Amino acid sequence: MNRNRKTWIYILVFYTIGLVGCTKDNSSTDPLVYLTLLNSLPVADIVFEKGFPGSDNTVTATNFSGVAGDYTVTIGGEAATGISFPGDGSLEFTMPTISGITENTTLPMVITKNGNPFLAKTVRYRPIIDITLGAPNSYSRLISASDQNSYLRITLGSTGDVLFNIFGYFGANLNLYYYSSPTGSKTTIVENGKTGAQFKKTNLANGTYIIEVRYTSGVFPASYRTNIANGQIQATSVSNQMDYARCYDTLAGGTTYVGATHDCNGLNGGTYTRSGRCTYPTDSGITTRSYYTSGTGFGGFDPWYAETTCTQPGYGSYNEYEAIYEFN
Repeated sequence: MNRNRKTWIYILVFYTIGLVGCTKDNSSTDPLVYLTLLNSLPVADIVFEKGFPGSDNTVTATNFSGVAGDYTVTIGGEAATGISFPGDGSLEFTMPTISGITENTTLPMVITKNGNPFLAKTVRYRPIIDITLGAPNSYSRLISASDQNSYLRITLGSTGDVLFNIFGYFGANLNLYYYSSPTGSKTTIVENGKTGAQFKKTNLANGTYIIEVRYTSGVFPASYRTNIANGQIQATSVSNQMDYARCYDTLAGGTTYVGATHDCNGLNGGTYTRSGRCTYPTDSGITTRSYYTSGTGFGGFDPWYAETTCTQPGYGSYNEYEAIYEFN
């Protein structure tokens, strides 16, 4: 059993013990205290800030001497590349890709010098999860004070606005950043102290980006869901409100697309003319609102009025400054 799984089993066991041990007069320890304490439970000897495949990582646990060619580094049995000495007695290497791992995991790191064992530690390996823009996913990822970073990846075919939305956790503040290169520095998407959910619209050029979700404060571990979109999403649930000439496709925490015949376009495309689409974030994930030029009891929206209700506060929309509007 790997150490990652053991950690969360310990959390469950201690939480269960706390519940069982509570008495009616509340004289025993609140079980939430166990989660608070275990939030900072060590997960490895070394926890790299990055630790994801292709990233640059530094070992400072000892004073390395000689030349880089004297050393080998393996993580979980896979050989690392890019071994170098920055000049301060530390050793840098490039994290290898380790197959079959989809969550942050503790693995053995073995460093040899001239073929002889030199250093053995456990380290935190963080896989990168690919997220398809606007599509459902089933990932509910764990992050905590003791293991503060989690990584995702997106690919953009063209330059434009991208809407990031993480949610489904409580009592924690999670910030968002992106890397244009695994060995580069990160750029802030949003870090505003908001707890329970986080969202932000960011303009990005076409290309591939690594997204960092970082745990910055909180008393409990967080298990977050992810929605990322650059326009209309694939619905996991639908609210068709044609009496008001609009329809809502919601991504949120669902895992299965309702299908092309059951989303807003499938339900209304053959009868009504769509004038625009508004994709916006919430504390529960991303929704796309479709507007129509007419409805069963409402005069409808022309494209410019639809855009106004999407992007300008005061017209009944949500998080207008973070919304993406598309004509038709």
